[in-house]
Parts: sequence; C-alpha cells; structure tokens
Amino acid sequence: MTRLIVLLLALVAAGAAAAVTVDTRAITLADQATAVDVYLPSVLPPRGLALIAHGVTRSRARHRLLAARLAEEGFAVAVPDLPHWVQHDANADAIVALVNAVEAEHGLATRPVVLIGTSAGGLAALLATERVPRLALWIGLDPVDTFGISEGAARNLQAPALVLRAPSGPCNVGGSARRIADWLPQRRTERIDGASHCDFEDTTNWRCESVCGPADPARQALIIDAAVKAAREAVPR
Repeated sequence: MTRLIVLLLALVAAGAAAAVTVDTRAITLADQATAVDVYLPSVLPPRGLALIAHGVTRSRARHRLLAARLAEEGFAVAVPDLPHWVQHDANADAIVALVNAVEAEHGLATRPVVLIGTSAGGLAALLATERVPRLALWIGLDPVDTFGISEGAARNLQAPALVLRAPSGPCNVGGSARRIADWLPQRRTERIDGASHCDFEDTTNWRCESVCGPADPARQALIIDAAVKAAREAVPR
C-alpha cells in the first residue's frame, strides 16, 4: 500500500490529475469468460485505444497506474485478465477480440491502437500485432519469449516499437527482451539499470517480489513515464 501511495503522489506531482472513469465488466474473449477494466478519459472522443496485457499468473490489477495515466492523456484503455496462463497464441486471440469489442462499443474504429504487454503479456500482444489495424505502437515491458515464437511477428511488425527491459535474470528468461528487440525493424530499447522483473508492474506484490526481486517506486515511475511518453508521441492529438 505504501508503494501505491508513493506512486500516486508521483503521478499527481507530475500533473496527471485529470479525471477518468473505469468500467469493470465480465466479458467473453475468444470463447473464454474473463473480466476487463475499461478506462475512459474525461475529454471525448479518445485520441486512440491502448490495451495493456499482464504477465503469467498475474491480473489486470497490476497495471492500474499505467492505465490511469494513459487515460489522463486522452486514451481509452482496456486492461483484461488474460484468459490463459501459457497459451500465448490464445491470449493473442483474446487481445484481438477485445480491441474489436472496445472499438465497436466506443466508436474507435478509425482511431490508432497502442498495444502494451508485460512479460508474457508482451509476447501475446506482439503476436496480436499482425491482426490489429491502425497499430501505432507496440510496447514491450521486459517482454519474454522462451522459445522464440515471436520472431515472425517481430520481424513483420510495421509499427514502431519500444522495449523497456531489466538486466538478465531467470524471471525474464535471461533477458530475452534483447532477442525480441533485435528482430524488430523499428525499435527503441532502454535497459532500466537495477530493475527487477517486478518493476514493470506498476502495482506489484510480494508474490512477484519474492521470486523476481524487489520493485522500486522510482523505477516503476520511470517505466510508466517512458511508456506514456512513447504512446503520446505515437498518437498525437
């Protein structure tokens, strides 16, 4: 709770004070029942749609601050509980289905899309990129790919990409984000010195930290700022 308060204060200090609304609902994605949080900005219509995908065994609760910041910048933001743990192609199907559903409900069929994913969620989001029209940016937050299954999608990605990564460790499969980044035609990469895999969740918990190392509010805020800045630049108002 202390870490969350620190991050919230940092966001306010940075001027992120615009009101957003959050709608949590049950939804069926690719024939699987799950839940999604949809954040909407105070000024409509949204400048675009951003979708954030969490990592293995995690949930949509791990990206509340990033979602709120993006909504404050004018994005509609969808954060689902991905329906599968390790079926990355199936999670990619769910991401595509959710993009289509949110676009249809909120009249976003002509707006740009930003896909963001942490850890295995970054892999699922990357696998979805080929089927998401008007993709403006893919952001991988310490994305992982144990077996190189993202290579085709990465090499074929026509949109810009940003990869933020931690130093190599067991929780990020020996720094597999570096390999993913090497396959991307249009990429910016940044190594976050001292970061643990948990720093890429903006509201992490003891379960992640006990396995992957402690998170730090300053590093978490830096990662949020970098992701929001990249999305803002990719989708001008």
